[in-house]
Amino acid sequence: MRTLVSRLAVALLGLTLVAALAEPVPAQKRGGTLTIVRPTDPVSLEPNLETTAPGAWVYFNMLEGLLTLDEKMQIKPVLATSYEVMSPTKVRFKLRPGVKFHDGTPFNAAAVKFTYDRALHGTPPARWASLAGSLAGAEAVDDLTVDILTREPYGPILRTLAMYCMGIVSPAAVQRLGADFSRAPVGTGPFKFVEWKTNTHVIIERHADYWGDKALVDRVIFKVVPEEGARMIALQTGDADMVLFPSPAQLPALRRDPKYTVHETTGIRVVFVGMHAGLPPLDDVRVRQALLHAVDRQAILDNIMEGSAGPARGVLAPGVFGYKDMQLDRVYPFDRARARALLGKAGFTPGPDGIMQKGGQRLSLSWIAARGRYPKDAEITEAVQAMFKDVGVEAKAQFLEWGTVFPQLRGNPLNHHLFTLGWVTSNADADYSLFALFHSKQVPPAGWNTSRYENPRLDTLVEQARRSLNQTEREKLYGEAQDILAKEMVWIPVYTTKEIIVTRAAVKGFGIHPVEYNLALWKTWLDK
Repeated sequence: MRTLVSRLAVALLGLTLVAALAEPVPAQKRGGTLTIVRPTDPVSLEPNLETTAPGAWVYFNMLEGLLTLDEKMQIKPVLATSYEVMSPTKVRFKLRPGVKFHDGTPFNAAAVKFTYDRALHGTPPARWASLAGSLAGAEAVDDLTVDILTREPYGPILRTLAMYCMGIVSPAAVQRLGADFSRAPVGTGPFKFVEWKTNTHVIIERHADYWGDKALVDRVIFKVVPEEGARMIALQTGDADMVLFPSPAQLPALRRDPKYTVHETTGIRVVFVGMHAGLPPLDDVRVRQALLHAVDRQAILDNIMEGSAGPARGVLAPGVFGYKDMQLDRVYPFDRARARALLGKAGFTPGPDGIMQKGGQRLSLSWIAARGRYPKDAEITEAVQAMFKDVGVEAKAQFLEWGTVFPQLRGNPLNHHLFTLGWVTSNADADYSLFALFHSKQVPPAGWNTSRYENPRLDTLVEQARRSLNQTEREKLYGEAQDILAKEMVWIPVYTTKEIIVTRAAVKGFGIHPVEYNLALWKTWLDK
């Protein structure tokens, strides 16, 4: 009898499991408006002028490249159907037939050539041009065949072509709109532009004639809500379906609440305090090292980021090819006494108010930062500012809108000692960061060496690494470059991002990407 009962129980359990497995998955629903709140407005809506997330979040849904990086950081075709390496400096792409831009004009090899010529050889060139290595341009072979050319062998060529900012634009729209194209871009993507009201919202809508699977929502509205608390209230009241840069303190409760979904993945951005190595007194490596010892990075992670970020172990994030753990916690442990001792070796002595001085001049540093560009950027700036004061360093932080900070960082000269910034290695290859950020010829506006750092040996290493097609050799060269940077630090790396986006439970189909800029919305739908 007991055996029979057991068999019946097992059978019933099996039926229950089958019923559970057979439970229908909610069918995708078309239509509706997806409302997203985020802290800052774009600088522009086209890649030539905007290589930061506020603009990329929008144009990634309107402009498509030949290739893209999927959520596993693997290269996938988009407007290209295949490619062939013809030589160390030429890759041939076959293009997707029958594709049209939002304005009805045809996508073809001539459009690819136009896009790259405009970006690489325009006056000025695109902001992403300095991040694209030795990319030289494109040549149309026929309507649906194009050769991408480099000036010399370039190891990361395919990953570079897969970056978020490599979208192909409509030549006809560029010629028709002129400068206005930057506010109303025309591409081939699943969404097309509708409206941009500065510091209020950007609206995009489904492109009905898209060549692939059509977007599921009718419209997406990106609203600017600078205050973190206001963004969270908008989510809770239903005024927003998705919040970018959610409050870290609220994440534990949101994870437990069935009304919301917390989307999370390990990111590849490093957020840091940058130091101007060409501006006294930060041209003295001892002063820079002292500032690293003055910062309790773990306290920032614990008390400000509250589990929403990981420790920065170097200038690259662990998910990047060529990453090396720079052992910052061992080399630059939080140690106020060591910080003061290094400042003493640099000739500084305590002044009457506790601020270090040298030759009658106070150790006072100018600092530029934004509020809301990166998670907790202003709070981190203020915390580090207080930590500097504890070792006798006065830092005067100026908080401005991101649209004002960005041009100053890209300008020359930069008249600030310090800046709060974040950097995503968007193609997950060390070349993208180590060359652009630290090569002596990449000082803005030519490139992104905002620290104005110069080291001939590092220049040689990153040049050799980008020319090599041997990935093992490249990895070794990047390791040596990071060893040099560890000794001469021009950054105070604070955290690596966890990409976290919170949606209401009715938002379905959304997938978060390790690269912050790649906010793909065409598979997202609303179950309401």
